[in-house]
Formats: sequence, C-alpha cells, structure tokens
Amino acid sequence: MLSIRAICTSFKLQNLSQPWLGALRQNGGVHKHSKFAAPTVVKWMHPPTGRLKLNVDGAFKLAIGGAGGGGILRDHEGSCVFAFATNYQKVISALDPEARALRDGLTLCCRKGFLDIMVETDSQNLVQIITGQMSRPWELTCIIQDVAVITRNLKALIKYVPHEANQVAHSLAGHGCSADHLNFWESRADIPHAVKGPYRLDKVGCPTLRL
Repeated sequence: MLSIRAICTSFKLQNLSQPWLGALRQNGGVHKHSKFAAPTVVKWMHPPTGRLKLNVDGAFKLAIGGAGGGGILRDHEGSCVFAFATNYQKVISALDPEARALRDGLTLCCRKGFLDIMVETDSQNLVQIITGQMSRPWELTCIIQDVAVITRNLKALIKYVPHEANQVAHSLAGHGCSADHLNFWESRADIPHAVKGPYRLDKVGCPTLRL
C-alpha cells in the first residue's frame, strides 16, 4: 500500500504589517480557504478475467529526428501475450507515431486471432479523433482509415489513460526509435531489459504518483 502524507507549513498572517496584508489581498495572496491540487495515484489496471488488454504508445524525438512505436498485449494476470517495437520513418508530428503504433498493435492482434480486446493509449487527441470527437489531421487520414478498417474485424474498446498508466508501452516505443526492423516478442523473458522494470511493477499493481 502506498501512503501519502502532505505536510503543510503555515505562519500567522496576523504578524504581518497592514501594508503587506493589503498587498497580499490585492494580489490574491490571502484566502480564507486555500486549495491545493492533491497528487493522484495512478496505476495500470489489469483487465477482467478472460479479457486481454493492449497498451500502445508512440515516441517522437525531434532532436535526433527519430520516431518509434510499441505496444504490449497482456492477460488478466498482467502476463505478456506479445509485445512489439518498431521504428517509423518520415514522421511529421508527435501524433503520427501514436496513430501508427495503434494501427500496428491492432493489426498484430488480428493476425494472432485476438479479436476481443481492450485498448489503451496515453494520447487523448488520438482517442478523440478515433471516436469522432475531434477532426482528424489530413496527413493522418490514411492511418486513421486503416484503424477504422481493422476495428471492423475485431471488438476493441479504445480508451485514454494517463502516461503513468502506460509506462511499458512508452518504454517499448522508446526502444523502437533505435530499432532497424519490427521487433516482436511472445515471452516476458525476451522483452528488452529496459522494459522489464515497468513490466514487473505493472504486474504486481504498483502505483505511480502523478503530481
């Protein structure tokens, strides 16, 4: 269990001179009831028994001109069914590898016969585009259309999750940036070493603190 304790240090405003109090009130520095944004505990949630969950992510490293995507399919125990990571060329925006990773993850599920899956991505814009809540960028039209065609062949619930609940896919996407071909793994033992840490934390349900 994660225990969070907030410790606030206060002082007596009465000890301040009237000119300072007036200045604070004018600038919004004195409130009867101060409110602070509380940290949020976030973790990857295991799918229900008998269900599978696909997490995908894209990475766009503008400084080095590299991009990649990755994803992992897991069962209700958090065990790896398969994982992938790949490099993307001619990427035009940060949303581009996010969309490609979603398309590639769904395609692999179809090829492997996993037709009833839960899907998570940490790109809220992508989810809104896929669900029709946001207009799609013209340059991503082909990829979004591919996603629409693929989802006709499977039952997929696609939803947004915070970055902190998508750490394994994020690590795989980073690995994909330096990959020279599609990497595909069907065992936890074979996934990259850098991915095994967040994978183990997800499997045991370890939460992350989101500030």
